[in-house]
Amino acid sequence: MGASESRRRVLFVEDEPALRQSYERAFHARFAATFAATGREALERFRESPPDVVVLDLRLPDTDGIALLRQFRLERPELPVIITSAYMSLEPQLQVLDLPHHGYLVKPFDLSDLARRIDAAR
Repeated sequence: MGASESRRRVLFVEDEPALRQSYERAFHARFAATFAATGREALERFRESPPDVVVLDLRLPDTDGIALLRQFRLERPELPVIITSAYMSLEPQLQVLDLPHHGYLVKPFDLSDLARRIDAAR
């Protein structure tokens, strides 16, 4: 198995271009990363090339991130999803809705912390 084949496939769903670029710079050698700026793009990438982990921003221009998380759960209940948001107040909502996730990071966060969470998500 080559180096690129052994890297975890991570789908980053993030509408902020600067943050997508930060993810790409920080993780291009570590993960096989794909990026989506909208919910529609995220579902396309999710279905075209199933990821090992999703990093999901809850605020997207075309959909509610919670609705997107529900869709991921319907199609792949076991898929690790790490939530990112600028709003700490959304985490209790996820728990009330019984939407399991593998971590919740409030922006701004340290990219090394995100990398550790991706590595730990199984």
